[in-house]
Amino acid sequence: MPKPRTFLWTLFLLAGSTLFFGSRLLSQDPPAPREAFEAEIHQSLSHPEPGFPETATGEQTGTLQLDVVDARTGEPLLCRVNVVGSDGNHYEPGESTLRPYSLQRLGNRKEKGPYRYYGWFFYSRGNESIPVPAGRTRIEIWKGFEWQPMSLSLDIEPGKTKSAEIRLSRKVDMADRGYYSGDPHIHLERKTDEQDELIFDLLEAEDIRYGQILCFGDTRKYSPTMTGQMAPQLRGIGNGSIRSRGDYSIISGQEYRCETYGHILLLGAQRIVDADGPMTDPNNWPLFGGVADETHTLGGQAIHAHGGYEKEIYADFAQEATDGVELLQFAVYRGIGLEGWYHILNAGYRFPAIGASDYPFCRALGDCRTYAWIDSRSPDITDWNDAVRAGRSFMTTGPVVEMTVNGKRPGEELALDAPADGPASVRVSIKGYSLVSFLEELQLIHQGEIVEKKQLFGTERTGHFRWEVDLPVEKSSWIAFRGWGKSVSGRENTEVHTNPVYVSVDGKPYASPESVKWLLNKLKEQYDVQAQREFPQKDRVLQYFETSRKRLEDRLPK
Repeated sequence: MPKPRTFLWTLFLLAGSTLFFGSRLLSQDPPAPREAFEAEIHQSLSHPEPGFPETATGEQTGTLQLDVVDARTGEPLLCRVNVVGSDGNHYEPGESTLRPYSLQRLGNRKEKGPYRYYGWFFYSRGNESIPVPAGRTRIEIWKGFEWQPMSLSLDIEPGKTKSAEIRLSRKVDMADRGYYSGDPHIHLERKTDEQDELIFDLLEAEDIRYGQILCFGDTRKYSPTMTGQMAPQLRGIGNGSIRSRGDYSIISGQEYRCETYGHILLLGAQRIVDADGPMTDPNNWPLFGGVADETHTLGGQAIHAHGGYEKEIYADFAQEATDGVELLQFAVYRGIGLEGWYHILNAGYRFPAIGASDYPFCRALGDCRTYAWIDSRSPDITDWNDAVRAGRSFMTTGPVVEMTVNGKRPGEELALDAPADGPASVRVSIKGYSLVSFLEELQLIHQGEIVEKKQLFGTERTGHFRWEVDLPVEKSSWIAFRGWGKSVSGRENTEVHTNPVYVSVDGKPYASPESVKWLLNKLKEQYDVQAQREFPQKDRVLQYFETSRKRLEDRLPK
């Protein structure tokens, strides 16, 4: 085959199986690595030619004895590792229960962001013996978004063992600041204690404090039984499924899916939904508004997956039937996108957005995640879900950030009295770190408009950044922060976006007529889609959309 394009790396930053769901095969044997190669994802800085996963054998083979430890405690660390041999290929340990989760076997979804160097990583418990070809060998270590990535190069001699210890440090402790990381969209089966321990290993290696492990059903025929679900969750659902190990916790939930209305995440409910019967066509009935109602009675929340796919979401938010939208995924804002989300917020709705990976149908576990602020020194995963539902959070593919508006955090309301001599002024404070990817630009978003920008240069792009802005506010509105950066080829890579701080001026609500009209047009498009179909519940569905239209029109000036 022709050689893949070789990138001239002018700048580089370390960012950085067969699995069964019940009786269903999630993926066949992985494609040959050369078929899966994407230069920007897999090509090492240290070699001008592409490298691939290989196994080292023969007389010109040595052994790398690798120990990765916490620089503070000296204890072994679960982490993500690349070992690049002198030939530019990637090497991994022998048999390990973590082996099925290496990038060549799971995840690594082509043509999906974040676009950054991942190599051909494997997960490690911190102590590995790895056969490699003799010569200069490069070791690369990552652990989530708060630990400083590290690399080390050393020489391996034939027939000999070379020991290397890498001490990894947590650069920023977001939990100490009240922000806790989570990935609310993971598909792995939970049947045994051993599977739970593997999930904990993966979460700890990526430093994801809270993981939501979701079953998911057929998009054409829904069965309200766990045997009818893929990625079955046999250790309970909701609070009864919570397990913890150290700082990390997991809970089981559900992704309810159909082709007509979209997909929806049901988090924290005490069982999967009945959805109106033992076997139903989810493409007709029930609507997600009804699924959300049932989920709420079961103690959970309902969040539109994949940006709502621009489908029923336009009817649901208008009735405040659902709780938010999974917007940031694959390093892009999916479905309704930023434009649709901003219009929803401009129309006066508080509709939180989150980020999630959809592992293993993504590039890598936790490549998009959510940080939620929790006002507790000993929170649990139910507190995290409550914070997400309230919008006390930000979504990210790498940067971690704290934003306040006059001391108020995302999801909170700032009450102001309008001065008699002009608009009120608020102080927006932003500080954060971007350790695993490049940040290029910071943006202050006010009522859906970029009102201030800041370009980052030098060490600001890959380290600590701060920004203070005084912003005039004339009427009730919302304020949020976004940061972004592209990959070396200009592809989607770095994104971070907070939920809004809501500013109330003189206690007066405000809805933008232009945004309401924009949303009414989107709603009509979806109404027309349903009106052209023939199915038993058509009249009920159209009536639901009509109710949403009336709710939106009520927000227009009389």
